[in-house]
Amino acid sequence: MPERYIGRYLGRFRIDALVGSGGFAWVYKGYDPELDVPVALKVLKPQFAGDEMFETRFRREASTAAKLRHPNIIKILAVGREGEAVYFVMDYLSQGLIDRLRVMGTLPEHMLVRVGFDVASALGFAHRQGVIHRDVKVDNIMFDDHGNAVVTDFGIARAVTKYAEQTGTNMVVGTPQYFSPEQARGLALDGRADLYSLGVTLFKSATGVLPFQGDDWYEIARQHVEDEPPRPRDLNPSLSKGLERIILRCLEKEPDDRFPNGEALCTELSHLLPDRGEVTSARTLMIPATDTLDHTTGRHPLRRTVRRLRKRGVLLTAIGVVAAAGVLSATLRSRRGDPQAAAVPGASNDSAARDSAPRVVLAPPPRPVVEVVAPAEATVSVNGLDVGRGRWRSDSLQPGRYVVAATVRSYSRCASARDVDTVYVRETGDTSVTLQPRACGYLAVSSSPEVAEFSVMTSGGSSLRQGMLPLPDSLLLPVGLYKLRLRARYCSPFEDSVRIESGKTNRQQIPMICDTTQAKTGET
Repeated sequence: MPERYIGRYLGRFRIDALVGSGGFAWVYKGYDPELDVPVALKVLKPQFAGDEMFETRFRREASTAAKLRHPNIIKILAVGREGEAVYFVMDYLSQGLIDRLRVMGTLPEHMLVRVGFDVASALGFAHRQGVIHRDVKVDNIMFDDHGNAVVTDFGIARAVTKYAEQTGTNMVVGTPQYFSPEQARGLALDGRADLYSLGVTLFKSATGVLPFQGDDWYEIARQHVEDEPPRPRDLNPSLSKGLERIILRCLEKEPDDRFPNGEALCTELSHLLPDRGEVTSARTLMIPATDTLDHTTGRHPLRRTVRRLRKRGVLLTAIGVVAAAGVLSATLRSRRGDPQAAAVPGASNDSAARDSAPRVVLAPPPRPVVEVVAPAEATVSVNGLDVGRGRWRSDSLQPGRYVVAATVRSYSRCASARDVDTVYVRETGDTSVTLQPRACGYLAVSSSPEVAEFSVMTSGGSSLRQGMLPLPDSLLLPVGLYKLRLRARYCSPFEDSVRIESGKTNRQQIPMICDTTQAKTGET
């Protein structure tokens, strides 16, 4: 059972909680006392840890992945074995792309472009080092504290692949919904297979659905090889044409028709970044002059048809799909509401007539916009997931109840550094909420005489803190302007304004004006 490791140490790392489980390993949150930081530990399940060949492959690939030093690749801190436990340790990142999609449904385009850019940058670097990921998907993309996308699980799929090849074990390596066509056909892979899987990931993040779906992995694999994906803008009309073209190029059946490497994909995505102008101004993709291009879809229909016919026999032999698979695929596409399979009024049932008929796409009603107004330096979160900074707007939230928060960096005991509210997103009507988190500073007060009553009030006169001097500790207060009032026996009251600034200590040493004669008389 995975609970067996909780509370134990693997090397110097303490295991605190189980946070996930995959096909081959358990994932735990742990603690590194040497660096005083949380960590994530991936521990092989016993049936694999006990297989010497699998363990060797696992540790070798984990060690290879540990040498990939890139800001968008998870940092592996250690690889080892403790008793029966085979494990590797990496940075702990609490939020992933799958978490954001679970809350938001789809990503806003500016966020989607930056995720694609970060992941393509990571893949391009890894490919130059000779490492292919083989299992890029939403589950393997996390976010660091600054909102940058970070790719995890480099080398795991390769370890399983090599093990299966050496032992003849029958196991599906990777995730069929994200397979590249060449992966579905069992062919040799290069980095362009990862770019196809990234295309599936971007499609899912942009539309909320996968481009290919089915009842079993054989049917999904057949679609990857033979079927054209739906156009993302049919499912999300707010998506720009530039980003749609990029996603569809990633999803080309032939590796030669995709981006040649991660750097080329980054170049195209960079033209869609907000600081590079409007998203519709993306540079036209390079297209060979010898091909006839369908300017509606940006595809090459004749070349693709020839390839599809050429591959069909290969795939049918490989996975045992009968000649009726085309009919079954059309039925499944119609059943799941594929916009490309939808009937057009007045069109013939003949496939050629249907392909030539005009496409009728009904625009969905506008979705409600949620706006969070917060200071520019504040991190905005929705249901605990960081979604942006400062003023944040989105039309991607599904109707329901959400907890929104804005947080600024400050001392850990500064309660005002986080402002929280609950919003209810309706089917119609926009929602706006203003959050005003404030960082904290310290107020240190001493007086002469030492014993005195003090009050700290807002500029409007409302009392915040009061007590007796001397204070054992400084007062932690939100930034702002306050009134400080002191009273002591036989002394004139003192009142003045004090300003608290973020991360600073305002030291007030107050010499009060006292009647020393009365003070001496009172003492006697």
